Amino acid sequence: MSPAYAVEALKLRRSRVVQIATLALVVVPPAMARGFLAAAENAGNDPASLKAAAMLPGLGWTGYLGGLMQIYATAGVVGVGIVVGWCFGREYADRTVVSLYASATPREAVATAKLALLTVWAVGTGLAMVAATWLLGVATGLGLPDAADARVLVRVLALAVLSGLLALPVALAASAGRGYLPAVGGLLVLVVLAQVATIAGAGDWWPWSVAAVWAMGPEAGMPAVAEARLLVVPAVVVTGALLTVRWWRHAEVV
Repeated sequence: MSPAYAVEALKLRRSRVVQIATLALVVVPPAMARGFLAAAENAGNDPASLKAAAMLPGLGWTGYLGGLMQIYATAGVVGVGIVVGWCFGREYADRTVVSLYASATPREAVATAKLALLTVWAVGTGLAMVAATWLLGVATGLGLPDAADARVLVRVLALAVLSGLLALPVALAASAGRGYLPAVGGLLVLVVLAQVATIAGAGDWWPWSVAAVWAMGPEAGMPAVAEARLLVVPAVVVTGALLTVRWWRHAEVV
């Protein structure tokens, strides 16, 4: 392992921000979705039960996974985006970026290592969330998913991975803005625009909403989306990564 990867891996492994974000992303969305399903199953007249029943596309695994997709479509981007913003923004907040200019390791190598490790972490966290979803569903009496539910679970898996990757361009905002706050601002803009695009009927084209629209599908009142449109996601992620590395290569010390 190169020095850049070794150092960045150590930072991620020891970071409380990463530890808390990982736990929250793996546990909270499945727990929330199961809670909404339990409220809908009660079929009561209280506001919580009525809202849960209106939000979910059905009961059983169908409702459970449908609720989860609605939750993780936003939570995945926000949770991973916070970690990405921390990973890049902390170099400026802690003034450690100055030492990188005197290091033998090229700055673009450091940025590449950060992005590569964050990609692995985001994908791994998404996979762990899906595993936790399956375990929680079985443990709370939903039984094993049938063939149709298994196909939906695959869509949840794809959404979990793509949502995490869509947060990586926040690195460019943190780098160009030289800190945490620009990263948070950029993250909020992406989330709000995704909601606006979905409401306006353009969610099947906007990169930060197309994965959620595809995953939820017509069953949730969304338009049908061809799998080919999902290619916009890696295109945006790769473009953001290249621009981030380029910025780190040419940026002047502050």
